[in-house]
Amino acid sequence: MRRMARAFLIVVSILNGLAGLICGVLLMVVPDGRLLQMGSLLPVVKTLPLANIFFRDFFWIGLAMLLALGVPNLIAALMLVQRSEEQYVATLVAGVLLVLWCGFELIYLSNVPAVGYFAVGVISVLLSVLLLRPADGPGA
Repeated sequence: MRRMARAFLIVVSILNGLAGLICGVLLMVVPDGRLLQMGSLLPVVKTLPLANIFFRDFFWIGLAMLLALGVPNLIAALMLVQRSEEQYVATLVAGVLLVLWCGFELIYLSNVPAVGYFAVGVISVLLSVLLLRPADGPGA
């Protein structure tokens, strides 16, 4: 069970880290969102709180995506691969950030794919908490 949970966390951390890194950078480089075909979301984003400061385009969303999803997940993946003592703390933090990000999206943007990411985040949090506990005996 622990091996499968750890493998899940490795895959999720790598995929979410790369997605957060790539999408975040693309949104910052071309902030109108056309590289990710997000232009139709811009009018919706412009209705968010503080829109006149942060949401004129997708630059700040890209930066937030990079810092809140890309970097934490890539750090978690690295820590998992290196079997760091704090690897499951890192996956817990990355999972909580993913849940918060997707929760925001679900509240403000009604983003259907966010439901799947939200579920992955919840599973990541639960598995991280489970793996933070010491194994019960040999072979566990």
